Amino acid sequence: MLRLYLRLYVILALGLAASIWLVNFGLDAYMPESNETYNREALRGPAWALVQQLQPLQGEARQARLDELQPHYGLRLKLVQRDAQHLNERERKLLASDQVVVREDFMKFLAPIDNGPQLLEIRLPEEPRWLYLWAYGLLGAGLAIVLYFWVRPHWRDLEHIRLAAQRFGDNDLGSRILLPRRSTVRELAGHFNQMAERIESLIANQRELTNAVSHELRTPIARLSFELDQLRQQSDPRQCRELISDMYADLGELEEMVSELLTYASLERGATQVTRENIEAHSWLDSVIGSVALEAEAEGVQLSLRTCEVDFIQIEPRFMARAVINLLRNAIRYADRRVEVSLVKFGSGYEVRVNDDGPGVPLEGRTKIFEPFLRLDASRDRRTGGFGLGLALVKRVSQWHGGQVEVLDSEWGGASFRMTWAYAE
Repeated sequence: MLRLYLRLYVILALGLAASIWLVNFGLDAYMPESNETYNREALRGPAWALVQQLQPLQGEARQARLDELQPHYGLRLKLVQRDAQHLNERERKLLASDQVVVREDFMKFLAPIDNGPQLLEIRLPEEPRWLYLWAYGLLGAGLAIVLYFWVRPHWRDLEHIRLAAQRFGDNDLGSRILLPRRSTVRELAGHFNQMAERIESLIANQRELTNAVSHELRTPIARLSFELDQLRQQSDPRQCRELISDMYADLGELEEMVSELLTYASLERGATQVTRENIEAHSWLDSVIGSVALEAEAEGVQLSLRTCEVDFIQIEPRFMARAVINLLRNAIRYADRRVEVSLVKFGSGYEVRVNDDGPGVPLEGRTKIFEPFLRLDASRDRRTGGFGLGLALVKRVSQWHGGQVEVLDSEWGGASFRMTWAYAE
C-alpha cells in the first residue's frame, strides 16, 4: 500500500504544483492588463490620500511630511526623481492622466504628485518566505491526509480481491469476494465471482464427464473383450459371423459415444462460434423429421408434424438439427404409438414441442434428466439404450441460442419436451 500511496501522492503533488504555476503563468501572459488594472485600482485610494498631503509642500518639507506618514502605513513610501525611472511612452501617458504606474510584478507603484520632477514610489511589503513554506507545507499535509483516506478503502478492497485470487489459484475453487455496496471496485469483484463460478462449474463438469466416460466405456469394451475370447474359441463359421457382427455393433456404439462426447465438449466449453442463419422453417423441420423417420418406422411409432407456425427461423442449423433429432429419438425410444412435433412462436422467440404417448417423466427427474450421463431409474432407464448425452446436448444447444428446455406432461399422458430460443438481435 505504501508504494501505491507514495506514487499517487507524488503525482498529485506535482500535478497541483504544475496547475498553480500554469494558472499564474496564464494570468500573467494572457491577462496582463486585467491584473494591472486590478492592482492599480486596489492602490488608487491610498496613493491619492498620500499625494493630497504632499502636493502643498516642496523640498525638504515634503520629505519631512512623508517621514511623518511612513510609520502609519504598512507600505514603503519614497520620493524618487521622474527622470531616473526610465519611463516608457505608455507610463508617461498614465502619469499625465494622474494614474498610477504598476511595476515589478505588482509590487512597486509610481504616483504623480504635481506633474513635477518628483514621483511618489509606493512598495508593497515583501511577504515572508516562511509563510509560503508553511502554506505549501500545510497544503501538502492536507493533500496527504485526504489521499490516505481515499486510498485506504480502495487498497483494502483490492487486497480482498488479491487474496481471493491467490486462494483460487491455490485450488480453493469456492473462494469468492464479498464487498460492501459503496465499494468502487465492487463491479470488479462481481466479475471475478462470475469467472470463479464459471471455472468451478467447468472443472466440476469436466470431472463428472471424465468419471462418466470411464464408466460408460467399460461396458462396450468388456463386451468386445468377451466377444474376442469367444471368437478365438469358436470354430463354427456361422457363430463367428454373429460374433463379428456384434463386435461391429459395439464399435459403432463406441464411435457414436465419442461423437456425442466431442459435440457435448465443444458446446460445454463454448469453443464453437455461434453463427445463425435465416432458414426456411417448414423445409428444415421436414428434413429433420425425415432423418429419423426410418427409426420411428422400425419401432412401430407414427411420427408426424403437427404444426409449423413460423415461416423463417434464425438458428445455427447443424447443432439445432442435432438437438431436435435427439428430442425425436428420445421420444421414439419411449413412445407407445405416436410422436408429434410442433414449431411455434413463443414470447420473444420460438419453441419446438415434441410430444409422445409413452410413460412420461416423473416430477423428481425432470431437472436431472438434462444432466450428462444421467438415466432415470423408472421407465426411462438403460434398457432402451443411449448414453445419457442426448438431452444434455439439447440443453446446451438451447442455452447456446439464448433459450432453455423443459419437460412437461403431454396431452396423451406421456412426455412433452419444449425447447425455446430467443430471436437473434
